Formats: sequence, C-alpha cells, structure tokens
Amino acid sequence: MRLLIIIVLVTGFLSSCKKDEEAAPNPKISNTPEIEFVKANKTTVTEFEDSLVFTIKYTDGNGDLGYEHADSTSLELIDNRVALVEKYHLGLLAPAGSDIVIQGELSVVLPHTFILDDSASSETTTYSIKVRDRSGNWSNVVNSPTITINK
Repeated sequence: MRLLIIIVLVTGFLSSCKKDEEAAPNPKISNTPEIEFVKANKTTVTEFEDSLVFTIKYTDGNGDLGYEHADSTSLELIDNRVALVEKYHLGLLAPAGSDIVIQGELSVVLPHTFILDDSASSETTTYSIKVRDRSGNWSNVVNSPTITINK
C-alpha cells in the first residue's frame, strides 16, 4: 500500500512538471537606440525669454549611448520651421566598454526661441529629436507637440 501511494505521488508530481509553452521569451532589445517623446514643459513661450524642456525616454540594447568627450555630439533637436539643428553632447549613459541594456529619461533644454518673421506677433513650430549611439546608429525621430512662440 505504501509503495502504491509513493508511485501515485511520484506520477502526479512528474505529470505536473512540463515546459511552460505559453510563456513568451524576453524580447531582444535592439542595439539601435529607440526613443519616445514624453512631454514638453510648455507649449506657449515668449521669444528670447522662456526655455523649453523636452523629456524623452530612451532604450538601447548595448548601452553605447553618449560620449566621454564633450566635443562629441549625439543628440539633435531640430526646429522644423527651417530645419535648424541644435546639437547636444550626451555623457556616457553606461560605463565605457559595457554591453548592457540601458533605459531612462533625458531632458533636453532649448534655452531660447525666436520668431523668424519680424512682422509676426507669433509663430508656431514643432521640434524633432533623435539620438546617435557610438556605433553610428541613429534612433527613430520623435516630434514635440506644436509650440507657439509669442513676441
């Protein structure tokens, strides 16, 4: 009788052990950086007075975002009225030589804006943002909401 109970328990235990085929594997995160627009601190500014702060989320599969040397730029903020490109330096976001997944948020500050048409009292624009990793891969491009610039 004891042997029968042991056999039933072992059989029940073994039959309950199976590979979980429904569990999805962890998706591989791309080594090309990916960004997502989070927010702009303002949608209406006064030219030459107000700063704009754009917040983006980033993900990179091998952690090669940012540069040690301040002369290297890897983030571009484009004023879409005239394709004016502001270039920014990003410091290392992971230790040099590491190969790790990184993700987080960045704040990009545009210290001033201006109206292009001197006769206008206001203008609207959007800004585009993209980042480049040390391997030369450009991220996707994200766009801000419409920003109104007043005199």
